[in-house]
Amino acid sequence: MSTEPSLKRRVLIIDDEDIIRDSVSTYLEDSGFVVYQAGDGREGLRRFRELTPDVVLLDLRMPRMDGLEVLAAIAGQLDEIPVIVVTGAGVLQDAVAALRLGAFDFVTKPIVDMAVLEHAVNRALERTRLIEENRRYQAHLEDEISARTKDLHRRSEQLLAANAELKKEMAIREKTAAALKQSESRLAEVVSIFEGFIYTCDAQFCLDFVNRKLADHVGEDGTGKCCHRVLYGLEQPCPWCRYTDVFTGQTAHTEFYNEKDGRWYDAVQAPMFDSEGQVRNLQAVVLDITERKTTEDWLRQREIQLAEKNRRLKSSMRTAGRFGNIIGKSRPMQDVYENILKAAESNAHVIVYGESGTGKELVAKTIHDLSDRGSKNFVTVHCGAIPDNLIESEFFGYHKGAFTGADQDKSGYLDAADGGTLFMDEVGELNLTMQVKLLRAIEGGGYTPIGSNVVKQADIRIVAATNRNLRSSLETGRFRRDFFYRIHILPITLPPLKSRKEDIPLLVNHFVDDFPHGDKLPVVPQRIILAMQRHDWPGNIRELQNSLHRYITLGAIDFPDLPGPPDDDTLVPPPDRPPFQPVGFGRPLSDAVSAFEKAYIEHLLKENQWHRSRVAALLGIDRRTLFRKMKIYGLQLSPIGTK
Repeated sequence: MSTEPSLKRRVLIIDDEDIIRDSVSTYLEDSGFVVYQAGDGREGLRRFRELTPDVVLLDLRMPRMDGLEVLAAIAGQLDEIPVIVVTGAGVLQDAVAALRLGAFDFVTKPIVDMAVLEHAVNRALERTRLIEENRRYQAHLEDEISARTKDLHRRSEQLLAANAELKKEMAIREKTAAALKQSESRLAEVVSIFEGFIYTCDAQFCLDFVNRKLADHVGEDGTGKCCHRVLYGLEQPCPWCRYTDVFTGQTAHTEFYNEKDGRWYDAVQAPMFDSEGQVRNLQAVVLDITERKTTEDWLRQREIQLAEKNRRLKSSMRTAGRFGNIIGKSRPMQDVYENILKAAESNAHVIVYGESGTGKELVAKTIHDLSDRGSKNFVTVHCGAIPDNLIESEFFGYHKGAFTGADQDKSGYLDAADGGTLFMDEVGELNLTMQVKLLRAIEGGGYTPIGSNVVKQADIRIVAATNRNLRSSLETGRFRRDFFYRIHILPITLPPLKSRKEDIPLLVNHFVDDFPHGDKLPVVPQRIILAMQRHDWPGNIRELQNSLHRYITLGAIDFPDLPGPPDDDTLVPPPDRPPFQPVGFGRPLSDAVSAFEKAYIEHLLKENQWHRSRVAALLGIDRRTLFRKMKIYGLQLSPIGTK
């Protein structure tokens, strides 16, 4: 791809290495460019201001004034003059910084293939051309809009002038019939080209003029008939009509909805005066504005829906004990919810840090569900569980016959996640080779299934998770920096359970509700919950769930600091609660506990006039759990007459 000689472009090369400047200059001049050189940043900045080149090739590492300083100095002209930075392969962070400062592209040294450089230059020139063309087109559109606006204004002025002329002609109609006919002819010409409806009527609502477009719309001329019957199908004067104002000499403007044809209109009603200056008729000019009103209504409803969605999300995040399927209302979890919302609104890659068992996959699924990709696939990959010899085929798929045992085509994880989210659990376990291939795939270079030569593309969003310190892996060389920075855009750190122990009762309640229990809901004593809150939970929520299921199944929990059951003498009911007597001794403990729980819930319901939200708060459970217990124990709502 080369530039035509008739359109020779000037290229300024700023590089402190003579051999690179000369080799690049020779190649680009052979390709039809006019090339200028500068040996350092200061000289390059001077020549840039003298020459105003079309493209700049800028080395980032130079003495006296490096490439980033040059970029900062010419930042205001980067829209007109693109800059392609040249950097070493090991310092891509400088290239990233340059791109953030406004550089168009970057090329790494050594430049093995000059065609790549030429391609970058041509792309930059093409971008500049498109920007300039867009500006010219925008200016053209602005001129066109201005011209049409002036024309519309002129036509409006013509209409007003014709209307004024009509009034004058009507005032002197008894003196000159010829002038009246001429005036009517002029008005007819204006009305015939008007795109809206025009009609006039007297104080008794009798039509004496209807323009052709309005007559075609209602299916008849209507002259001599009642305006509100013919035009709007009403027996009484239109509720929107301002005829009282018009016949006192005022002009009225209003918008109304016509039920007869289901459309919105904008109407201007003005008085028509006779030769003595008295209002003789009402003149109305009506325009159809249905499309505008429909758009306004849609925007209004959309705004309400978005505001309500945002309110519900933030309200549930801050007031309830859960966020979607995530349980917890502690301050650390509120911060996590805020980050989830921000990640859901973006399409950038996310990485979730947290110890094992903290719920990283649940967070990833919540981000996916709340994002625009929520209707697409959420594909989970456990990177540490795939052998190195199979990992490429699992991610990219393979074709039949690609290797022994490949008896049919198989899609990979990237195919399955196309348009959706790819959750890469334990991403720190990926080998370096796979990191390179995934980096190319997510940067737009595509991927090739094993046994195929067709490059495929996938629109995926990566949500990665790890319990490792990836920055340490960067230092040891076990994790690539380019891949790390590609996925480390929106980091979310999940707190360990030991730092959010106030959420343990909510988690216990949630797991008990989900545990299969038949007709009897398991009960976890307060002393067990307190013991759980004292435990540090090295296995986090997964350990809590397993310990709770073990306790419900076996009735035992192995905490060294677990207090013994309270003595019977300490179980004295508080003075504001009546004592509950055991219902029959010799019963199994579970039956006795269920009987006590039923009586206690029933007592609180009656005491609080069956106000279930208040009773749930007193019991320290949510309403759903209270409803389930009421159903199990057969507790019905209070009789008629109670609250």
